[in-house]
Amino acid sequence: MGKIWLPAENQFISRDGLLLRLASHPLLLLGEKHDNPDHHRLRLELLKDLISPDSNSLLVLEMMTRDQQPAIERLTGTSLPTESDSLVSQLAWDTDGWPWQFYGPAVMLAFERDVQLRAGNINTGDVMQIYQDDTPHNSQPLNTEQIAQLERDIDSSHCGMLPSSQFPAMVRVQQTRDQQMSTALLPGDDVFDQRILLAGNYHIRHDLGVPNYLSQRPLSVAFLEVDPEYTAPAPYSQAFSETLPYDVIWFTPALRQNDYCADMRATQAR
Repeated sequence: MGKIWLPAENQFISRDGLLLRLASHPLLLLGEKHDNPDHHRLRLELLKDLISPDSNSLLVLEMMTRDQQPAIERLTGTSLPTESDSLVSQLAWDTDGWPWQFYGPAVMLAFERDVQLRAGNINTGDVMQIYQDDTPHNSQPLNTEQIAQLERDIDSSHCGMLPSSQFPAMVRVQQTRDQQMSTALLPGDDVFDQRILLAGNYHIRHDLGVPNYLSQRPLSVAFLEVDPEYTAPAPYSQAFSETLPYDVIWFTPALRQNDYCADMRATQAR
């Protein structure tokens, strides 16, 4: 726990060494497990070192949908509200899905340091349309092997409790989200020295996520919880193909050790 691993190089690296690599790379994907406070704290500390008031950076958030972009534009360059509740309201922030105490500091940092902030996710209406329409919603679909792995992961993450008939729509939603984030990262201009995406660990995977829709290779940093059953770093790469999912893995303590699926099945049985 607390160590930083480079899967392709099969070695650990110091935080200072990692920071040097991040600072020199134009496209960064920084992951998280959404409910782990350590991931948010460690990532925020990296952001503070990476972006400065005179940096020309773009910060894209999975946690904001594109219909929130006008609110971001209205607040950019203005004096921010002193009360966080006011900022949350003006941004129409989804506090149920994305607790402000986790994400607010990164948002505030972007505004304070004059970093361009961009919403990276699709709207609820987009999701509903994707479920109703089985037409592919992306111009660069994954291959058959990748789609099959997405379906397996969806099944596993829902503890085998979802009917397989829902898998295709959920895969389309996942793909469309990843493509939307890639579009937000690379809007067609070349004015940013560095572009950074904050998203869940799964979205930043080279083998299955956002990198598949980008025209240039990003550097992907995952924050992963340590499993007591795996005491060596190699199994955490989670590779199902020759493509390693992450460039960097930062190991942290696990938030919980109990069986999530057992809890979920118990809830369903009530």
